[in-house]
Amino acid sequence: MILFWTIYAFIIGLCVGSFLNVVVLRGFTGESIVLSPSHCTKCNHKLAWYDNIPVLSFLLLRGKCRYCNEKISPQYPLVELFTGLIFAGIYYKYSGGLFNWNTLFLWAAASLCIVMTVTDIKEKVIFDIHAYILAVLGLIYNFFNINGENSTKIGIWILGHKITVYQSFIYSILGLIAGFAVLFIITKTAKLITKKDCFGEGDAYILGALGAFFGIVNAIVILLLSIFIWGGLAIPVFIYKWFRAKEYKLLASIILFLIAALLFWAGEMLNIFTSDLFRWFTYLLVAALGLNCCRLLIASVKNGNSATMIPYGPALIFGAFAVVFLL
Repeated sequence: MILFWTIYAFIIGLCVGSFLNVVVLRGFTGESIVLSPSHCTKCNHKLAWYDNIPVLSFLLLRGKCRYCNEKISPQYPLVELFTGLIFAGIYYKYSGGLFNWNTLFLWAAASLCIVMTVTDIKEKVIFDIHAYILAVLGLIYNFFNINGENSTKIGIWILGHKITVYQSFIYSILGLIAGFAVLFIITKTAKLITKKDCFGEGDAYILGALGAFFGIVNAIVILLLSIFIWGGLAIPVFIYKWFRAKEYKLLASIILFLIAALLFWAGEMLNIFTSDLFRWFTYLLVAALGLNCCRLLIASVKNGNSATMIPYGPALIFGAFAVVFLL
């Protein structure tokens, strides 16, 4: 029966994914997500119900509109399929064989995260309203301790009145504040130094909302995971573009820093440092090479030779999905 209901959750996810595509598209066009009927974005022809079957319609139509024969973006089936898989995974891990409030809240959070991921990838845009809704859901989720985990109740004073709340709610508020503040400060600092927008403010809204939902501890984990996820995707792109731009000095500096950092790490792991003086000399050398990389990178950004900005929001959200399924 669990397998049956997991498949059912997958089908629900496919249908929700179809709706999320509408939310993404009409977020850019300003159309109503409820009142306006589904239509082709190229010829504006109203779509029949059989043209809106998630994934299947795309395959049967061979990726083209039935009426104008224009290509349909692969975004539609990909979002539908991804949402279906996420919904099935959440149900399988968290439902205990039964649909419950925890599953529904996680589905809602995942849906908002998917929408923000797609808008960020498509247009490098985060609609603040989506982050606000996620933050409110997170506060409600933790205020009522919907995940059912053991959470100590704490008495707090508000305007002279004592109220009792779950500890998870305190962590939720701290996650909201700290998550937003950390990336907001980084964003403003980077702009102050480079005079360019290196990160979008929407990233701060995303981490704040995720902090509200998952708490401050998991917000830190999400941020750390996002650094590795974003770096794994962005660094090869940066290196390619720097090579094309003939920024060989910057490339050489980065390679030297990575080699030195790797050797320092290996030295610590193998305990080959015979004295604290040698260890500190090596540490300062690595730090100096790192600072030189930062100096050259800032100069590159100021000169307009840096790689195109790669959205950071999706890395944060995939870090959150890693927390949901792996922790």
